[in-house]
Amino acid sequence: MKYSFVLIFALFSQLSLSQEILEWRAHTSFRSIIGIEQDSLARVWALTDGGIAVYENNSLVKRITKLDGLNRLRGTSISYDQASAKIFVGYIDGVIDVIDIEDYSIDRLEDIQRSTAFTSKSVNELLIVDSSLLAGTDFGIVEYSISNLLVKNTFLKLGDFDSGSKINDLLVVGDTLYVATNQGIAYSPIDGNYSSNDWTSYGSSSGLGNSSILHLGNSEKDIFASSEDQNFKYDQSANNWVVNNSFTNNVIIGYSEIDNTFIALAQKNIFIKNGSGFEAKFLSNNIGTALINTKNEIFAFGTLNGGLGILNRTDLSIEYINGEGPFTNLFDGLNFDKGILIASSTNKFSGNGNIDQSKGFYVLEDDVWINYNSLLNSELKELGFQQAFTSTVTDQYYYFGSWGRGVSRLNKETKEIKVFDETNSSLRGWPADDPNFPVITGLDTDTNDDVWLVSRYGGSPLYRQTPGEDDWQSFEENSSVSSSDLYENLFIDSYNHKWIPLQNAQSSGTGLLVLDTNDPENSNDDVGVKLQIGASNGNLPDNKVNALIEDKNGEVWIGTSRGIAKFIFPELIVEGSTQERTAQWLINEDTSAVSRFLLRDINVSTMAVNAANEKWIGSINQGLYLLNPEGSKIIKRFTTENSPLFSNSIKSIAVNDITGEVFIATEGGLISYQDIPKGSIAKMDELKVFPNPFNYQKNEQIFIDGLSDKSLIKILGVDGTVVNSFSSEGGRVSWNGMDSSGNMLGSGVYYIIAVDDSKGSKGVGKVVIVR
Repeated sequence: MKYSFVLIFALFSQLSLSQEILEWRAHTSFRSIIGIEQDSLARVWALTDGGIAVYENNSLVKRITKLDGLNRLRGTSISYDQASAKIFVGYIDGVIDVIDIEDYSIDRLEDIQRSTAFTSKSVNELLIVDSSLLAGTDFGIVEYSISNLLVKNTFLKLGDFDSGSKINDLLVVGDTLYVATNQGIAYSPIDGNYSSNDWTSYGSSSGLGNSSILHLGNSEKDIFASSEDQNFKYDQSANNWVVNNSFTNNVIIGYSEIDNTFIALAQKNIFIKNGSGFEAKFLSNNIGTALINTKNEIFAFGTLNGGLGILNRTDLSIEYINGEGPFTNLFDGLNFDKGILIASSTNKFSGNGNIDQSKGFYVLEDDVWINYNSLLNSELKELGFQQAFTSTVTDQYYYFGSWGRGVSRLNKETKEIKVFDETNSSLRGWPADDPNFPVITGLDTDTNDDVWLVSRYGGSPLYRQTPGEDDWQSFEENSSVSSSDLYENLFIDSYNHKWIPLQNAQSSGTGLLVLDTNDPENSNDDVGVKLQIGASNGNLPDNKVNALIEDKNGEVWIGTSRGIAKFIFPELIVEGSTQERTAQWLINEDTSAVSRFLLRDINVSTMAVNAANEKWIGSINQGLYLLNPEGSKIIKRFTTENSPLFSNSIKSIAVNDITGEVFIATEGGLISYQDIPKGSIAKMDELKVFPNPFNYQKNEQIFIDGLSDKSLIKILGVDGTVVNSFSSEGGRVSWNGMDSSGNMLGSGVYYIIAVDDSKGSKGVGKVVIVR
C-alpha cells in the first residue's frame, strides 16, 4: 500500500531526549553523615546514608551515589590516602570502594565479601598506615597493599582477646597502632607483622569496664577512648585506663587535634580545648556523628540530620551545610498531583526523638524539594506530628497520614498546615491498644473530592472529610465482616467503592472488604461484601491484601502476599453474583513456565499504572517488575543486581504521567526511572522523533512522542510504502527501527504517521535512518 501526502516541516534532532529515557535518577539526602575525610585539594568528603557528598569552600560540589558506581548508598567507613590520591569507602557487606579524587572513577575490592570464613563482614573502620590500608572488620583486621590493592595479611587474634573480635576503631600514635574492639583495646608496634604475640590488650581489668570500646583519639600528650556510655583516658604512669570526666555527661564519638588545638565531638556538643579546660558549643537541634580524624585546615564535623558542620576558628560559631534535597532517605506513600510529587517518610519508630521528628513529608515541584517535619515546622511540632507514611491529593489540599499522630493537611496555595488527631478531632485509634493513638494506614480521595481514611484497627475505623471542612464523619465497621476482622488500608475506585484490606489482631490477613457507602450522610444504606481465598468466596490469591490499583480500563488489581489478581467488572462486585466477585489470577502467556499463573508467589508491596496501562509491581524483597497491560508477561524486572535500585524492598511507586518518570521508594531511599510511556496529548500534530538521525550501530530504539491515548502508527518510505505498523497506548512509544519482518531498513528518510480515529487527529514526523 502507498500513501500520497505533502509534508512541510524541518528535520530536527532530539538526541539529548533519547539519552534521558531509560535512565535513572537518585533523589537522596546527604544530611545524615557517617564519616568525613579531607583530601589534598582541601575538599571535604562526607560519607552519608544517601551516598557521598563532596564539599569545597563550604559548598556541596559533587554527589556520588550508586548510580555513579558506589557499591551501595550507605557506607560504614571512609579514609583518604594522600600518596595515591584515593578515597576508600567500606560497607556492611565487606566491599571496599576505591575512588579517584580527580575523575571520581571507582574500583572495587571484594576480597572480604567473598570470604566464606565469616558471616558478618562489615568494614567498620579504615586507616592508612604507611603504604597499607588497614580494614577493621567484624572479625579482625585485613591489610591491603595500596600500590596493587591486594590483600597482604589478615589478623584475627589480638593479644589475649578472642580470635575474630569485632574491630570498631583504629588509631596510630607515633609508631604504635591502637585498636578498639568489643573486648577492649589492643595495641601493637607498627612493624608490618601484627602477629598475635605483638599485641598488648587492655580489657575490663585495665579500667575499661565491660563495654565495647567504640572510639579512639589522641592529643599531643594523651590517648582517649569511649564506649557507649563512658569516656576513658590512658594513664601512662600506671599503664592503665581511667574514667575521663572532662566532658561531664557527654560521651565523645570523635577526637581530633588540629594545629595544636584539641577538639572532641559528642552528640549534643563540640568541645574545644581552652587552657586547662574545655569550652562546649551546643549543636542546637543537630546530633554529632563524625569528626575529621586527620590533620586539616578546618574544624569540620558530621551530624545526624543537619549535614556538614563547620566550626569557625575565630568566633567558634557553627555553620551547617546540607545542600538541597529531601530531609531524609525515608520514603513511603508516593502520589502525583499534575506533575508535583508528594511523599511521606516512614511509619517506623526509632526511639530517637531527633530522628523520629524528622519523619514528616515532602513536596517535589520543578525539581525543588520542600521538607515538612517537626524539626522545621512549628505547626507539626506543636502536636508532635511525625512518622507520616500515607498520602492523598484533593483539589485544594495534600493529606498525610501518620503512625499514631493523626493526619496532616497542607493547603496547596497558602501552605497552611492543619493537624487532626485525638486532641482536636473525632479521630481515634485501636481500642485494645490506645484509642488516643490514631494510626492512619489508609488514605484516599473519592470522585467528589471527599477524603476518606482508615484508622488502623479503630473502633470506628472509617472516616470522611468533605472539602473545606475540619470535621470528620466516622463509620462503624460494616456488618459484612466478623468481629475479628479489623480495617487495615483503603483504596477508592472510580465508582467510589471503598476497598478495605482486613487483618486480625495478630496482623494476619483475613480478606478484603468492598464497601459501597452510597449516600455517605446515610449510614443505613451502606452495603459491603467480604472477599477471601476460595473459588466461591472471591478467589483471592491470598487473604493478606497489600496493594490495590485501578487501571486505564477500569479494572481493579489487587496485590497480595502471594500473587496478583484482578476484577474485570469492579462496579458489579457489591451487588453482583458470585461469578462477578471472582478474582481472575494473572495467566502466564509462557506455557513452558513452572506456574501457569504469573508472579504467583510474589509478596506484593505496592503497584502503579503507567500511561500505556502497563503495571509496575513492587515486592517486599524481590525488587521491581513491569507487566504488560493484560498482566500476562513480564516486560522488565529490576533488582539491586541488575540496576541501580537501592534496595529490593519496594515501599511505594508513583508515575508522573506528564513526563513518564517512575518514582520508586525503596527501603534504601528514593530513585526514579525515566520510562518510555507518558501521558497522551488531546490533539496530535507534529511528532517528536528521536534520536534523529538513528544509527543502528549507536542506537537501539527510536522514540516517538506527542501521541494520542490510542494511536495506529505507520512507518513509510519516501515512496509511500508502509514498511511497518503498530498500535500504541499513551503519549510516547518506542520502535526498534526494523521493518515488519524484523529486518534493518536501508539508509534514508522515513515518515511516521500516527492516526487516532476516535478523535479524528493525525500526527506526522520523520526520521533519518543510517544503516
